[in-house]
Amino acid sequence: MIIRYLTQDDVPEHDKITSQAFSYSCEIGNPDSVLPSEKVLGAFDDDNKTLFADFEILEKKCCYGIGTLTCAAVAGVAAKPEHRGKGAVKELFARLISDGGYDISILYPFSEEYYRKLGYESVGRCVSAVVPFSGLREIKRNTDVTLYEGNDSAKLLALYNKCARNLNLCFVRENTEAYSDKPYYSQKYTYIYKDGAYATIEIDRDKSTIFVSEIYFDSFESMLGILGFLRNFESNQSKLSFSKLPENTPLFNVIRDIKSCDIRLHNTGSARILNVKKVLETHNYPVQNGEFTIQAGDEQFAVTVEQGKAEVNISRSLKPDLVMDTAAASQVLLSGTDNALYNPGIIINNPQSDFFGMFPREVSFFTDGF
Repeated sequence: MIIRYLTQDDVPEHDKITSQAFSYSCEIGNPDSVLPSEKVLGAFDDDNKTLFADFEILEKKCCYGIGTLTCAAVAGVAAKPEHRGKGAVKELFARLISDGGYDISILYPFSEEYYRKLGYESVGRCVSAVVPFSGLREIKRNTDVTLYEGNDSAKLLALYNKCARNLNLCFVRENTEAYSDKPYYSQKYTYIYKDGAYATIEIDRDKSTIFVSEIYFDSFESMLGILGFLRNFESNQSKLSFSKLPENTPLFNVIRDIKSCDIRLHNTGSARILNVKKVLETHNYPVQNGEFTIQAGDEQFAVTVEQGKAEVNISRSLKPDLVMDTAAASQVLLSGTDNALYNPGIIINNPQSDFFGMFPREVSFFTDGF
């Protein structure tokens, strides 16, 4: 088996896999067909021509701790049905990991159990909610918004990235592809409230619903402001449907009858740490001073925290405070220790370790599609 990155010459083979794995209609050999991203990693037969499996790698940045982490976002994992179960996908992930260059990897798994075997673990949840407009009647209406039509892109990105900094693992955005600059054509409208909040909506008249695909705000006042603007639709529609909200969203604090809402909890996705040392150095330590030793996968680290800053060194301790397999380490280091005592992938040698006070629960929220 040969593992390599695809070139334009491999497009017909990639199209065959896409068609078989995802039931897409595809014209093999179409001269206009191109690879879906800059990096597509594939597993080939020894002839170096017949493709067994492949996936896309999109390079992202995620907010984490006091900085950002480079992220390999994995999408479109596919294998030909006649070649499944032969280890091709496993070899692709082994190559991604061995190539280095990224701090973490994120994907939206079809099966968390499957990807757990490859070191990925669920690290965050999001909330969906259907809220009747009657629940927002105590919020004052307003019209202090502007509709995004391609102008002031820098301000919109700055607002999003400011909000993203407070949401663990939220993707950094460097362009406006998440927004429509032709709202009248796309019917996807982004309304900005006083440079402090925005909501992206689509209207379904048949369902009498405003679908809110994104809502971000940087203060309590701006949250009330954007919700107050959305109330202007209540004369024609009956409810708001929020598809993605952080697990601890304050929005529910201002709904006067929470029982009238349909609220559901979902896993956002799974992550795998590729550079444990970078994660430990970038983490925002709530305890100013302390020390601990951990084993994450096959690596051991000794961490000393002084005035909130971590010094991370390779450790050879015979008995580290915690021993974690890769999936468990990805979950605990990226999203906190709340369930560490009940995680089968963790052995706790020192329950009094300073580690537990330094990795509290994080509200993770990465929801951008890729």
